[in-house]
Amino acid sequence: MPYIYIVRCEDNSLYTGIAMDLERRMWEHYYKKKAGAKYTKSHQLRSLEMVWEAESWSYAAKLEYRIKRLLKSKKEELILHPERANELPSLRQMGIRYQPHPEMTLEKCILPVEEESRHL
Repeated sequence: MPYIYIVRCEDNSLYTGIAMDLERRMWEHYYKKKAGAKYTKSHQLRSLEMVWEAESWSYAAKLEYRIKRLLKSKKEELILHPERANELPSLRQMGIRYQPHPEMTLEKCILPVEEESRHL
């Protein structure tokens, strides 16, 4: 299942992305790996603010696109009320549903990858 996420950087900026393997993607961003996003290479991650799960990559890409177009203040509201992702214009009309995962944290994502890499 694909995931859509919002991370907060050290400068308090927000970055929105999409991934099939959330742990690997957070590791790439956090450790500034070659496969990581250009933005997160120059903005250190501080926290994983919100994660949603989608039924398909196509649905995930639609939510990512909508979030990226929001003002920062609206993104902050979405972080506080993740269920509102299902109410974003155009997505609501399509009947697309997203499952929020507020329990996901940056630490939960990068630690399993760190543990794996130590044993290689």
